[in-house]
Amino acid sequence: MQTSLQIPAARLAQTLAVSLAAGAWSADALASVLRRRLPKAHQKYADAFGASIIAQCPAAYAPSVPRITKVLRDMKEFRRLHRYCQRHNLWPDPDLSAPQMTPIPAFQNLILPQLTSLDGLADWLSLPLEKLGYYADPSGRHEEHGDMPVNHYHYHLHKKRSGGKRLIEAPKPALKAMQRRLLDQLLNPVPLHPAAFGFARGKNCLHAAGRHAGEAMVVCFDIRNFFPSISAGRVFGLFRSLGYPHPVATHLSGLCTTRTPSWMSERLDTTDRAVYRQSHLPQGAPTSPGLANLVAYSLDVRLSALARSVGAHYSRYADDLSFSGDRSIAPILLHMVPDILRDAGFAVNTCKTRLMSASGRQVITGVVVNQHLNTRRADYDLLKAVIHACGNAGDGRWHDPAFRARLLGQIGWVAQVNPARGATLRKRLARALERRETHIPQT
Repeated sequence: MQTSLQIPAARLAQTLAVSLAAGAWSADALASVLRRRLPKAHQKYADAFGASIIAQCPAAYAPSVPRITKVLRDMKEFRRLHRYCQRHNLWPDPDLSAPQMTPIPAFQNLILPQLTSLDGLADWLSLPLEKLGYYADPSGRHEEHGDMPVNHYHYHLHKKRSGGKRLIEAPKPALKAMQRRLLDQLLNPVPLHPAAFGFARGKNCLHAAGRHAGEAMVVCFDIRNFFPSISAGRVFGLFRSLGYPHPVATHLSGLCTTRTPSWMSERLDTTDRAVYRQSHLPQGAPTSPGLANLVAYSLDVRLSALARSVGAHYSRYADDLSFSGDRSIAPILLHMVPDILRDAGFAVNTCKTRLMSASGRQVITGVVVNQHLNTRRADYDLLKAVIHACGNAGDGRWHDPAFRARLLGQIGWVAQVNPARGATLRKRLARALERRETHIPQT
């Protein structure tokens, strides 16, 4: 403790808030900090003081220093402390301890980059500190800048087959390189929910579809605007949960999110503009799929529990939600899934909700799952026709490297889904090429 000039209540509250925000956010952790900081006569109140702070500001991780400062100033325990310090001219010493990583319990055993300051983050990204602010853009001013090089994204609009427009926001090379490093070293070590199959290492759409083969009923939902629905605030919360201090989490979030400039958002459908005008995950950034999977963890927990309660299977492939079981699951899922999505900050794309019984074709992530995994018959027949045409000497497509690569990739995909069909297509291709080389006329 130190004696000095009188300190205003606001300054004392901020001094304590800095210490409280630097550690774990629990009543015991706050009481431990307060016992080190409070005058000896007030240390006996540390437990009650810490519990009161948590009651006023419940959270999984420490809020910002201004938020804690405001909470302290409104508490009777703090006002009593300030009066005591004024009366005895005895004040807590400045807290000179370095910021620490404070992950929530679920993440405490992860091995992640230890980035406890903006200097440390900038150094890890091999950037000058001022460049970190330029790319993270915490104030969001670059998206509206008239000088296009200041904006960190390229924008591409594509028409969806189902109607509407899809906006691809692709980061420019420098930011993209930083995002790849974040993905590889910071996001990939964080485990996903077992029901998440999209953009997950060691998993693919066949694994997702395989959960649902041979079931009487398949019910599929689609999340509307999946990536842009995930705000910068939710991304910030994830980084805070991983233990990164408030300023570091703010800049990490800024590196991974964007706000679509008005000159581009005005070209979107009216119903989609609002979600793009907030800071959000950009579809096109390397970090977005991984962050979306992690943010959706609690959603997967709830939907998995719902599936178990009705005897169903559940999988999520990015924004595609699939359930399968007996016929009784359909009305329950149609009633409850939209509400669960709404509670989790998402919305159902109602025009893509599908109920598929075993009497018709059941398709999940483009794979038929009626009895076993298979390709669509129409797609298979079309490939056979293309292969047959390649046997004609006059068909010039075979000389195009891009066409050959695409065709071989399509055959390879069929072989993954149905090895027997894949083998048949490869034999047909071999015969077609042999016919082409020997100029055998088409029959």
